[in-house]
Amino acid sequence: LTSQRKIGKRYLTPYEQIEIKEYRKVWYVGKKDSKIRAQTTSEEAKSFDDDQGFYKSRIGDHLAYRFEILRVIGSGFAGKVLKCKDHKTTMLVAVKVFRNTTEGHGFAEAELKVLKTLQKLDKSNKANIVHMKEYFYFRSHLCITELLKIQFRFLFRKDLFKALMQSKMRRLHDGDIRKYATDVLKCLQILKGMKIVHGDLKPENILLDKENNAAVSDFGDRPTIYTLPYMSPELLLGKISTPATDMWSLGCMLAELDRGYALFGGHTKADMFYSITRVRLIHHKIKPQAPPVLYLSCLS
Repeated sequence: LTSQRKIGKRYLTPYEQIEIKEYRKVWYVGKKDSKIRAQTTSEEAKSFDDDQGFYKSRIGDHLAYRFEILRVIGSGFAGKVLKCKDHKTTMLVAVKVFRNTTEGHGFAEAELKVLKTLQKLDKSNKANIVHMKEYFYFRSHLCITELLKIQFRFLFRKDLFKALMQSKMRRLHDGDIRKYATDVLKCLQILKGMKIVHGDLKPENILLDKENNAAVSDFGDRPTIYTLPYMSPELLLGKISTPATDMWSLGCMLAELDRGYALFGGHTKADMFYSITRVRLIHHKIKPQAPPVLYLSCLS
């Protein structure tokens, strides 16, 4: 406590001088110039979120007096993903910080439930799933940590989208496509048994390790969030998602890996639905080569 008071006088805001007492261990307190400050502790407590409930991340500041915020990797409807340095382990990690809203908490709890269940069912780590490292709450935000994608030279070297973009032929080899399909199907088999729908299968969410094995990442319960080119017809019509939804997305993804570009195109759901009907009318003309047969089976 004495050391915390000494730290507080130099680096901490008035709010943090009170907050830090709740933490038994402190690894990092943030840079003095990176903190949000207010006239009173009550005003400071209200200043951590924007008007949409997103956490106001500041480069150099801390999360839970342990993680140093290095930059924002991305953001979406459910929250932000931050690149951080874990000062406890000295590793770089990705921290997903969910929005502090009723809807944001709903997404957070749903994703946490799925990730916990997946960890229990895949203790041997053979289901080709990227598991979370840990989770914690900080200033009313659920935070989930994962291995950082750009740090995956130790485990994962890139995702399927990058692999496709780096291919000289702008398509992947037939053998690799079949292998990736098998790896993803192992994951989908487990999800189906648990009655879980991934909801956002796409090349960016399939990671590759140094042995060219594929693993599925970015899990969660997504009742309203999908990536348009991989949406199934029932979703475009406003119906609920099922395990068949993931199979459709897998088919779209495998077609993209084979062709080098998305199978269906459009900027709206109506455009996508029209594109799907056009492709399905001519799919019988495709020669029975391995990759087309594979992704057409998923789309069926």
